[in-house]
Amino acid sequence: MTVEFGGIGNADREQVISDLRRAAEDGRLAPGELDERTERARRAANFADLNALLTDLESKGAPTGGELMPRVPTGLVMAGYSAADPLMLSGGYLSSRRVGEWVLPPYLRVPSGLDSVWINCLQARPVAEVIDLEILPGAGTIVLILPEGWAVNVDRLSKGIGSIRVRAPALPAPGCPIFVVRGSVGLGTFKARGARRSELRRLARGR
Repeated sequence: MTVEFGGIGNADREQVISDLRRAAEDGRLAPGELDERTERARRAANFADLNALLTDLESKGAPTGGELMPRVPTGLVMAGYSAADPLMLSGGYLSSRRVGEWVLPPYLRVPSGLDSVWINCLQARPVAEVIDLEILPGAGTIVLILPEGWAVNVDRLSKGIGSIRVRAPALPAPGCPIFVVRGSVGLGTFKARGARRSELRRLARGR
């Protein structure tokens, strides 16, 4: 049964919340703004309140890069858009690589396992200004490759008896995101760096 309130019902509110979530998945809405608008949708008293939450999203671009994110099919919940459901990038017993064009969500979790995990962001399209990267202890190597202007903060990352090597800015350039890395590397290694010349050449050839 739909409970009406000020001319609108719960179904109307849920439809707008669904539209807001799709906008976040498309890169038109940052996670913090999604939370704020979702709360406003739940408190909305009329259709004018609901419409105000959506009117600016049709022409709104992605936080960086100037292009909209690829549209996610309706009803599909993507990993990485909440702290409770991060995108998992696991090394396990075999190496794992995330490379090429991919959508970078705001929440990542990396169990380093026994092998390497490569997170290549040179063609990644971020949907948030702050990216939470949780490292679970292991014996593998995690390599984070960043475009120019991106930053890394490792103040919350413990190295145990492993190692942490960062060759990236601590503060991002305007319009660029920052990785906030936390957790522990255990016996492993965490590396963050910019692109090498060979990687840039390969990228240029690919384009």
